[in-house]
Amino acid sequence: MARMQSNFNFISSYCEPTFNVDKYQSNKTGMKLYHINLPLPLIKLEICVQTKPYDDTGCAHTLEHLIFMGSRQYPQQGYLDYISAQYYSLGTNATTYRDMTTYELTTVNHQSLSTLLPIYLDHIFNPLLTNDCYLTEVHHISGETGDDAGVVYSEIQSSENQPDEILLYSVLRDLWSDKSPYYYESGGRLESIRNELTLDKIKLFHQKFYTPNNVAIVLCGGGININEILTILNKFEEENFCQLENHHRMSFDYSLNENLRKKIKFDNDKFPFIKIKRASFDENSISSEKNPDTNPSISIDTTKLSVQLTTTTGNATDGNDSSFCDSELMVSHEDLSVPSSPTTLWSTIEIDNSINQRHMNEYKEIFYPVEDNDENLGQVAFGYRLESIYEMEMYTALDVLLTTLFDEDISIFYKEFMEIPNTLCSSIDHDWFNYPERVLTVVFEGVEVENLTIVADKYSSVLYSIIDSQTTNDQLYTQLQRNIKKKIDLHLNEIENEPYGFLTDLCCLDHISELSVTKIGNENDDEQHLHTFLQNKKYLKSLFERPITYWHELIKKYLLEWPSTKRTVILLKPSNDLLIEQQEQDEQRISERLESLGSDELQRLKTELDQARSNNKQSTSNCATISHPSITFNTQLHLLPIEYHSNENSIDLFHSPTSHFIKYIIHIPLKDLPQDLQLYFPLFTNLLFHTPIQYENIHFDKYHFCELISRDILDYNVSNGQSSSSPVQSSYVHGHYLDTFIISLQSFNSIDMYKNTIDYFRHVLFGSVFDDYKIILEECEKQLKNFIETLQDGQTIHRAYFNSLIHSINTNSYYHQMNIFLQKNLLEKICKHPDKYQHEIISKLKRIQMFIWKNLSDIHLTICGNVDLIKDNRQIIEQFMKESKAKSNITIEDSITKDIKGKHIPTVSSAAVIGSPHEESGYVIRWTRLSISQQDFIPLMIFCNYLDMENGPLWIACRTNGYAYGVSFDFDFESNIILVSINQCSQLKLAYSSAMETLTNLVEHKISFDSQRILAARNLTICMFTEHLATLGRAASVCIRSYLNTYSIEKYQDLIHDINRYNYNETVFFEIIDKYLLPLIDNTRSSTLVLVNTNKMKETQAYLQKQHDMKSVTVIKDVVKSLCR
Repeated sequence: MARMQSNFNFISSYCEPTFNVDKYQSNKTGMKLYHINLPLPLIKLEICVQTKPYDDTGCAHTLEHLIFMGSRQYPQQGYLDYISAQYYSLGTNATTYRDMTTYELTTVNHQSLSTLLPIYLDHIFNPLLTNDCYLTEVHHISGETGDDAGVVYSEIQSSENQPDEILLYSVLRDLWSDKSPYYYESGGRLESIRNELTLDKIKLFHQKFYTPNNVAIVLCGGGININEILTILNKFEEENFCQLENHHRMSFDYSLNENLRKKIKFDNDKFPFIKIKRASFDENSISSEKNPDTNPSISIDTTKLSVQLTTTTGNATDGNDSSFCDSELMVSHEDLSVPSSPTTLWSTIEIDNSINQRHMNEYKEIFYPVEDNDENLGQVAFGYRLESIYEMEMYTALDVLLTTLFDEDISIFYKEFMEIPNTLCSSIDHDWFNYPERVLTVVFEGVEVENLTIVADKYSSVLYSIIDSQTTNDQLYTQLQRNIKKKIDLHLNEIENEPYGFLTDLCCLDHISELSVTKIGNENDDEQHLHTFLQNKKYLKSLFERPITYWHELIKKYLLEWPSTKRTVILLKPSNDLLIEQQEQDEQRISERLESLGSDELQRLKTELDQARSNNKQSTSNCATISHPSITFNTQLHLLPIEYHSNENSIDLFHSPTSHFIKYIIHIPLKDLPQDLQLYFPLFTNLLFHTPIQYENIHFDKYHFCELISRDILDYNVSNGQSSSSPVQSSYVHGHYLDTFIISLQSFNSIDMYKNTIDYFRHVLFGSVFDDYKIILEECEKQLKNFIETLQDGQTIHRAYFNSLIHSINTNSYYHQMNIFLQKNLLEKICKHPDKYQHEIISKLKRIQMFIWKNLSDIHLTICGNVDLIKDNRQIIEQFMKESKAKSNITIEDSITKDIKGKHIPTVSSAAVIGSPHEESGYVIRWTRLSISQQDFIPLMIFCNYLDMENGPLWIACRTNGYAYGVSFDFDFESNIILVSINQCSQLKLAYSSAMETLTNLVEHKISFDSQRILAARNLTICMFTEHLATLGRAASVCIRSYLNTYSIEKYQDLIHDINRYNYNETVFFEIIDKYLLPLIDNTRSSTLVLVNTNKMKETQAYLQKQHDMKSVTVIKDVVKSLCR
């Protein structure tokens, strides 16, 4: 706790053995400071600002982007990112939520933090918000084509038509009135960005919400000098907020005028189209209706619902007046000092009457645009707007209940909705949204359209049956008790493995909740609220004593009998008509715009945009002219203590004395897996832990075994290949080490769990039974529906096809049979003709099992955690390893190992354009394959970061110019791939041309290197490697990967120091360019894959041929259809 003269008063403290949180608040401005003290090597800064939208223009989101583009004291665009990298930071980032915006920075020491904090705060409170930056970063109209573009516009364009986004938007809009910020899309809607958003509106939004009383600073990590931080904040307050009252009053006056300066809104956006339908919620009836369209319906175009902003006259006292849709209007005003308890479950609930009353037996249909085919699926969502966010004891209980009902193979809902013959959906998920009144969603995914109403009706019927059925109560109660214990372990595991995000999020929640929920005058109110969010373990332990009636009351009150004004049911359906309608509207809008603007106005827009880009580039280049003190990297990183123990080749022990958990991983090399088995291997991995077990005298049915795993195992994973990337592997390249079979289990550190975990390895490896065809078909149907939904996303298609292409030249690669396209094709055949393939599938699965047994001679075991217990009882793992190797002494018939040629994606021409009918954004990957020398690792990594870091050459080419949301230059050592990727392009041709021009200029030495930015790229690289070792969870991942890629923790640490010692050498960088960049820009030595909307494929093909001299450009209209049919 700090003891010094300061504007900041100490408010409260919360302590646990591994961390403590101190909370301060300024008595002058109301700004908050949270200090989370953790003995970890990195320091995370998060600045949380309450931002509440009042329409769909996305002011909060667009402001988040513009904050980084210059401030009053640092007007150079991108200086914050420039100086952050210089000071050993990962760079800045920000996220916009529906009621807050968070700004982040991660750095390696306190010296960096103390230097960067006031610079960051100046950008937060005093941004320039220039029109030049608005045009490129937010939105502009192309003077050449009349299209809409800009970085923010590109970002929203790529997500607005995604089914999940549509569903959440519709649920929240139905739960809240238009007076609430949660009714609106904080990120912005395309139609509103085009027609309503202005720079003046963004400035007014900043004046309204970016006031110090709306801001909390959260610091998390070790080595923070809190007294120095308080001194920095005192100084910043004195210099910036001496006229605070005038600042507030000015903000309020402008907000009144802003409503008079909106653009004209055009009613040409038909999304989402909603129908109100009748559906039964009577527990005694389940609809068997197959044709819901026969019901009477009312059609509503939500874009024509007027949005009124209520403003009041008088003086504004702070930044939270109700004229900007304060969420205080939308929350219950009961006495928040009294915690909820079982005796108050039936207390009176205050109802928000601002929403029109609706009947409980109504649901709404919404649509997402999709190409017309017979495999499109829908979703059913149940949304609830519940009680105050401070009722955390009740929410903890409700979360345990929902996990028990929905999230496991042994749950009641799994049996009723996902087991054959009740396969109504592919998954059931529940999610929480931490608003002043917490929102719960329960979503059934992968539902066939004709079953949507059945699922909607059956949901409540199953819940009523749970309450009424005595036979299921014992089973439910046992599962609840088990999940309470598991939640306690998961809570501890999250604090241990990823404390940065977990603890900073809770502090942000505390800050926003205090601003949003009406205070009750309790002098200890602040302290109680902070403790409320941090005492999850205490709440969980109290649930052990709750009787089954308590859980029944939770179901009745919150899931079944919650007021109809605070609940909704949404049916999401695919619609080809909506897709066609949107395409026609876009074409008509552009055509009318071109005619309306005329050639003179278009030329003016082009000139204005060109000038803005020029000004932005000049501003960015000025960053290097600012002098700043240099700092040195502290080579004594406070990394977590992990010791390596091994006395034989097949077992590695990584000892972390502070860990409460142990992670066990087995690696089994799959040498020469026959091609006819490769296709079925993903199905085999998905079935493990979901089959009956028969091993020696042990016999478990599927339900019993899943129950044991759920009881004892915190987390498990089965895969072939490496699931996470390392700094020398590209996140774009999948399929590393596909010839290695991996099973991982994590459990609590105790002798009983140790024995049980090793037994579970035995049961799964030696005793999995594949004779129950019903279980196999359930998994096939579930995975097929998941694939169908996944392949609706253009970026997923783009990356999956790219990986298929880079593996196509290797005829021995397992990826040919395991890629998502051929897997979907296989599952379709099985599900359409289950009887036809029954014998073949069971036979293949058993052969794979035998093949794994044969390869157990090379099994390897890695154990991470506090391994003192393992070392004292080593005979347990040694016996398991002995049994495993003995199992390999089997004979496999020649017919089993014969090589049968399988299908794989053929190599295409040097360039290919693939299409997605519902993807508006464009994606590009250009790559070359060549040998990457290990001695080039350090300069190559620095060069990659130099190119694509904020305001690096490629960033300027694509992002600063407003062509695309993201750009990356990357390499993959394992696959010998060098690549450049451009994502979420609203102007793909301009983005690609600009990127290629930049790379060509580098090759031709037309662009000089910025030595200071290269230094920043080096320091950024150091921080990236440090991040991989920052927590126990991340360090454990490095230990696990080290078996495959030989990059141990020691090598990571050595590499960090080697990078720090690296001095920029221009000659070396020119050699890197000649060796790795020159082949990438050569059409004869590289390949390009582009994904665009299907309607733009021909023009994209012509563009590549004409503008980039690509002689052969293959066009694939629908890659999913061409490869999966």
